[in-house]
Amino acid sequence: MVAAVASLVLGIKTEGIKEGWYDGGSILFAVILVIVFTSISMKLSHDHRIPYSPFQVIRGGRRIYVSIFDLVVGDVVPLKIGDQVPVDGILISGHSLAIDESSMTGESKIIHKDQKAPFLMSGCKVVDGYSYMLVCLNGVATFIGIVGLLVAVFVLVVLLVRYFTAHTENTEGFVQFKAGKTSFSTAVCLWILLVT
Repeated sequence: MVAAVASLVLGIKTEGIKEGWYDGGSILFAVILVIVFTSISMKLSHDHRIPYSPFQVIRGGRRIYVSIFDLVVGDVVPLKIGDQVPVDGILISGHSLAIDESSMTGESKIIHKDQKAPFLMSGCKVVDGYSYMLVCLNGVATFIGIVGLLVAVFVLVVLLVRYFTAHTENTEGFVQFKAGKTSFSTAVCLWILLVT
């Protein structure tokens, strides 16, 4: 949040209010969007908690039963056919693990997980095999990361399109990028300015 405000102030100071607010303003908008969306989803999930029956985890070398809401980073969760992945984690070991990630990606495609593709997302269903998963993130942390990353990529694409279609001007009002006339080093420096 502080970086977004700093980028907004720096952009306005260096490029003026007319053009300088784009970078910082878009970053600030993305941060506020993620915060608002997260608080709303946390409020809704807190108000509509379904009492889950306890399930088995390995914590501190012992097998214990806990609620999904009591999982912590470092727990090891055994998964078998029919189980739903309770939180985000990494595959430790297993055999022929296949996951239906349609709840996250929208594509009804079975994904086989192994040491080359070890990441398991919360809400996905185990359709084949068994495994042990190390809990990495619980709650909405990963969902926030995904939304934030998507918003950041969108903002980057918009800024790059604006730049390479000659819609950005410097403080003197001249177009910053001119196809065929702008040197490679100048384009790289300006691209780094856009990214940061």
